[in-house]
Amino acid sequence: MMLGYASYRLMGCRFTMDLSADEQKRRELRRMRQLATGLLGLVAAVFAVSLWLQPRFPALAFVRAFAEAAMVGALADWFAVTALFRHPLGLPIPHTAIIARRKDSLGESVGRFVQENFLAPDVLVGRLRAVHAVERVGQLLSREAVSSQVARQVAMLVNGALDVVNDREIQDLIERSVAAQIDKVQPSPFLGRLLAAVLKGERLHELVAEVMHLSAQLLEENQDMLRERIQRETPWWMPPAFDHAIAERIFAAINTAIQEINGDAEHPFYTRFEAVLARFIQRLQHDPETIARGEALKQELLSNPFVRDVSASLWLDIKAFLKEQSSRDDSALQLAIARSVREFGASVTGDPELAQKVQGWVEHLVAYLSREYRGQFAQLVAYTVSRWDTASTVEKLELQVGKDLQYIRINGTIVGGLAGLAIYIFSRLIGA
Repeated sequence: MMLGYASYRLMGCRFTMDLSADEQKRRELRRMRQLATGLLGLVAAVFAVSLWLQPRFPALAFVRAFAEAAMVGALADWFAVTALFRHPLGLPIPHTAIIARRKDSLGESVGRFVQENFLAPDVLVGRLRAVHAVERVGQLLSREAVSSQVARQVAMLVNGALDVVNDREIQDLIERSVAAQIDKVQPSPFLGRLLAAVLKGERLHELVAEVMHLSAQLLEENQDMLRERIQRETPWWMPPAFDHAIAERIFAAINTAIQEINGDAEHPFYTRFEAVLARFIQRLQHDPETIARGEALKQELLSNPFVRDVSASLWLDIKAFLKEQSSRDDSALQLAIARSVREFGASVTGDPELAQKVQGWVEHLVAYLSREYRGQFAQLVAYTVSRWDTASTVEKLELQVGKDLQYIRINGTIVGGLAGLAIYIFSRLIGA
């Protein structure tokens, strides 16, 4: 409740401040109107007095000429200023209440004006080039305080995005993406191509040598188990010493074969092994039955709930990591971003060729965005103006510029009077 009250009071305070600003402008406008109207009344009074006293004081003809022309100027400028916002004296005179009547077309005109004079590609690119935008940005980004601030802003953006994204949608997206990529691949031909590429040339001999080494190691580690197995397979009446001798002969024969294969690169075993492997690779790549079994295994994998569980777990792990990293200023993520920003700024600042390239990229991007979207910006301006309430728009504009427009009335009164006086004097001189 306290927070709501504070927010209400804060909003109320701001609203009061806006009202006070508008009220101040309204008072200033009222004061300037009174001044301009008072000046009109003054010259009207001067005109009346000079007209009444002129027969006795002929020199007042000059005063009357000034006052007469000043009244005309004051009335003309009053009409012009008033006609911008409303019908003078409430009379529906054509081409008055211009802003109220042409609000929408004025919005379109403003939008086109901004589009053609502020958002034109040559204007924007020329400004970027004149201020050396990339070089200045590079100098800023190379500062530690600025790079850290950029990193914090990026982290806040990431954190905010993570708060609003739908976890289920992201998990489904990951699952669909992974499934789509896997579905594009035929497992058997892919495995065949992989084996053919990996086991090419000397790699086949390396594989055989590794297999032989592993076989010898397994034989050494499992001799006791093999002896027991041999003893169980021989007749019961055969002496244990004979069983032991048979096992040793078998072990010796296997070790001898392994050593012969490892020591002779031309050993026939390599040829036979390569032939067996080639037939296996051939079946993987071209045998329809093998390919079909691979496809069946792939579909079984894709339909397994394990895939969904992995995608869900993967996203939640990534999200938790990013949330934790984006919440701390000293996190590895923010430090890495700040370091990258500084390095980029230093690179742009210290390498004129790179700066020129980046400047060109930025100019092309800005020109493209201007060509593609400045029309939409003009439409946005026109649409926004069209949505404004006409009466409120007229009032707001009058409050903004009405005070200055009253000076037009004042100046019109004075200039009109001086012009009338000059014309009167000139006519007297000509008449003389």
